[in-house]
Amino acid sequence: MISNLSHVTLVVADLERSAAFYRDVLGFTEVPTPPSFTHAVRWFVSGSAELHLIAARDAPQEPGDKAARPDPSRDIGRARHVAFGVEDLEGMLARLRQHGVQVLLGPRPRGDGVTQMYCMDPDGHLIELHTPYEVPGL
Repeated sequence: MISNLSHVTLVVADLERSAAFYRDVLGFTEVPTPPSFTHAVRWFVSGSAELHLIAARDAPQEPGDKAARPDPSRDIGRARHVAFGVEDLEGMLARLRQHGVQVLLGPRPRGDGVTQMYCMDPDGHLIELHTPYEVPGL
């Protein structure tokens, strides 16, 4: 049985630019990577969320994701994304605005007591930010 989600790894074009986004905009803390790593990678944590960023030059795939094409019947929240719970969604919204990050959707109610919003990281990875919630049955 799986006990938790260990981490998410994203391939990025500019490691410094992406590190600044996750550290300075979203508030992650950088942590050391294993000394045996010889590829360009940066690790970050915030609460129980762990994120690994790998430079595209050392990855077997391109950075980012295919662009979402939302229409009235398929909003952007239904596209592939990484979601992070935040304690203060209004504070996060202010941080996004302060750093010139466009909010693509929301804040809006999700329908289960959670409020969510979406933005893109510098490489076009769709990011959901939402208020905390309890997973039913856990």
